[in-house]
Amino acid sequence: MEMYYGSIFNEVFGPVMVGTSSSHTAGPYRIGAAARMLLGEEVRKARISFDPGSSYAAYYKLQWSDRGFTAGLLGIPIDSEGMTDALEIAREKGMEVHFAIETKENKEPNYACLELTGKDGSQLVLGSTSIGGGAIELIEIDTYPIYIKGDFNTVFLYLNKDTDLEEIKRQAEKIIIEEFRMKESSTGDGSIVYLETRENLTEVQRQALLEIPQVAKVRYTSHVLPVLSRFRYENIPFRTAAEALAFGKENGITRAGELGILYEMARSGYSRGQVMDIMKNIIHVMRESVKRGINNMTEEKIGGLYPIKAATMYRNIREGNTKVADIGILNEIACVAIGVLESVEIERPGAVVASPTVGSVGILPAAVVYLGDNLKLSDDEIASAMFAAGSVGVFVAHQATFGGEVAGCQAECGSAGAMAAAGVVEMLGGTAAQAYTASTVTLQNILGQICDAVSVGYEPCNARNVLAAVNAVSTANMVLCGFSVEIPLDETIETMNRVGRQLPTCLKGTYGGLCCTPTGQKIAKICEGE
Repeated sequence: MEMYYGSIFNEVFGPVMVGTSSSHTAGPYRIGAAARMLLGEEVRKARISFDPGSSYAAYYKLQWSDRGFTAGLLGIPIDSEGMTDALEIAREKGMEVHFAIETKENKEPNYACLELTGKDGSQLVLGSTSIGGGAIELIEIDTYPIYIKGDFNTVFLYLNKDTDLEEIKRQAEKIIIEEFRMKESSTGDGSIVYLETRENLTEVQRQALLEIPQVAKVRYTSHVLPVLSRFRYENIPFRTAAEALAFGKENGITRAGELGILYEMARSGYSRGQVMDIMKNIIHVMRESVKRGINNMTEEKIGGLYPIKAATMYRNIREGNTKVADIGILNEIACVAIGVLESVEIERPGAVVASPTVGSVGILPAAVVYLGDNLKLSDDEIASAMFAAGSVGVFVAHQATFGGEVAGCQAECGSAGAMAAAGVVEMLGGTAAQAYTASTVTLQNILGQICDAVSVGYEPCNARNVLAAVNAVSTANMVLCGFSVEIPLDETIETMNRVGRQLPTCLKGTYGGLCCTPTGQKIAKICEGE
């Protein structure tokens, strides 16, 4: 099997979204969007079901899975205010959406089955899982086992009996201009083939595929991830920190930002200007989320329970209203980290960048973008810092996970902190080796951290965003002053992954830790309307 290379814009920075969770909002949105396209007509009825032991069962209302699925089914942009009102919009449009909790054979934490009926009577059954950071896998379609990630345009051909697959391929090659990859799936009742391609197939092409004699039905979805994948990754410079440093040494590249830029250019096929423009848009969205977080002086309470804290804290520090220890800009960075995360949970949230998840969404804006702006760096310089951070995210994506439900908060805030540390070193003029050493120390400092979010308000997530952001800046300073460690970044990432997977399930979700305290349980009951 061809080795997969993650994209900085698919797996690390993104999605740009409205909502409370990359796993539980953005993932469902992308699944819903793919399902809508596969159905091929306007959705009239949707039944979405998941196992009582799944994380969806605990989170689907609180973390907007219901809105994410529904917005995707409606075709509402994920970064628009319509995300907030998706359920109301569905009712206004006459679309029935029902969520069911029932026993499933698939025990993946974020498995969901979608059963759809269209306005003209078409039906679709789609099995899916959200795997963290907005990444998804579609694993069943109409009882046929499949595997797609949403990183190609994909057409499904439902076949008549006794079909010659080679003939199907020959006919498809006459219709699809660009290269495609064909896979087969069968059950006792029949078989399908699905063709993945970078080509966006027109309605004329899809009709031509349907007219192939052996084809009974065609379904199609365009890609739902921002950057298309390739069938062959040629000249991809690295997958690990060790490979990145070796590549840099061989080619005279001393900065982690340049390594990240070259990686994404090779991965995406985009020009330097294109990848820089995408990153600058990400920086813009982060800046706006920072502004919302530190300027929100309303009396609004998150989930009706938690008061907004960050803006008041920020103002008190800036105006000297409170006696605090003078640790320079770190005090402001702490407020920013909290503020960005709070901005996700307000009544009318704006767009944020999952970086790499929404649970860690305040870390990069605080430790890299806000710090970079205070250092009066240009957008090009901050973008280079974000690419340095992105390169570390690539190492994690290839060797471990960003999913808190898989490996604990160390995989979310820990990974984001490691990324931020590399970004800070880049902004301060350090080398790639120093950047990755800072990432190593930052991640080592947070090994074993569990995921135990209380039902609403991101407690203790907001404080952990502070911990990771301050950890990143402090560690970067230490390394630039001469501090070092012996265990390298790749081994530390592997350890994070191993330790996280060894954590019991009860420490990777709303099952153990602080959420199980008497107060945590009380909050959960309030949120559930009991």
